[in-house]
Amino acid sequence: MKILLAEKIHEAGMTILEQAGKVMVSPSVSEEVIVEELKDADAFVVRSSPVTRRMIQASPRLKVIGRHGIGVDNIDLEAATERGVIVVNTPDANSMSVAEYVVMAMGYLAKRFKEADRALREGLFNRDGSLPGLVTRLGFTCIELNGKTLGLVGFGRIGRLVARKCRDGFDMRVIAYDPYISEEAIRQGGAVPRSDLESVFVEADVVSVHVPLSEETRGLIDMRYLRLMKPTAYLINAARGGIVVEKDLYEILKEKRIAGAAIDVFEKEPPPPDHPFFTLDNVLVTPHMAAMTDGALKRMAEEVARDVVAVLKGERPRNLVNPQAWDETRFKENRL
Repeated sequence: MKILLAEKIHEAGMTILEQAGKVMVSPSVSEEVIVEELKDADAFVVRSSPVTRRMIQASPRLKVIGRHGIGVDNIDLEAATERGVIVVNTPDANSMSVAEYVVMAMGYLAKRFKEADRALREGLFNRDGSLPGLVTRLGFTCIELNGKTLGLVGFGRIGRLVARKCRDGFDMRVIAYDPYISEEAIRQGGAVPRSDLESVFVEADVVSVHVPLSEETRGLIDMRYLRLMKPTAYLINAARGGIVVEKDLYEILKEKRIAGAAIDVFEKEPPPPDHPFFTLDNVLVTPHMAAMTDGALKRMAEEVARDVVAVLKGERPRNLVNPQAWDETRFKENRL
């Protein structure tokens, strides 16, 4: 069997895949190259690069697509399901790493590390006075997170981890909006439920986004919500690009109507070198790296590899994204 990887994954996952078939890494993630590489492939493992209908239709032997990560917005699920191609992902593998990123980004913003570091290097503090006195005089005082309100948009695995870390670590008050989770479940997760999104943006000192990208959430956070935030508040998005409307956030940040933001994901990835965010001092930008830790990369590789191998063996995978495809495939096999 041929197992095609769009990009190389951790060696722990490679080892598992190599026990099931011939593993090959595509020389490019472009559609033209992938279409050719998939013609004789039984399985395809991908990170966040697109898996299009054309790719799937050009793959007569394809049985399973493994998503090395959580979100499957990069995969044409409809096309895969129509063809009976199983899609699996790794919903638990990177939760801790992303939660840690959110907490660290929150601290980075609250303590104004970027501004203070640059000012000190540029000699702004080389004047009469003590350093603590100059911090106050030059306007570099920052905020305590202790007792502040964290607002979560979405309360899934990562949202619950962030809530726990901020509640237990910083004694923050946590509020959450998630229409798909009961108020009781939100309370049990250590947050105070909110019945509308507006309340989260009005009340929170830090808003963190934790929803998948879908037709429902695309463009969800736009000017109508951003303008509700406190002028001292911060926004963090380590979920998916496209959920926050970038042009609206840029305007809010440019006009300093909020204190700042941390953005790990973009509408277009990689972002162009002239992206407007790159001109701003009050935004932390990182290259979709929240889940790129040693532990998470190993877990994602192992989990996706195990499920891909399971499907190739005819076994039901642990993290099945499109159960309809599995059910139809099993039905056809039983009819033969």
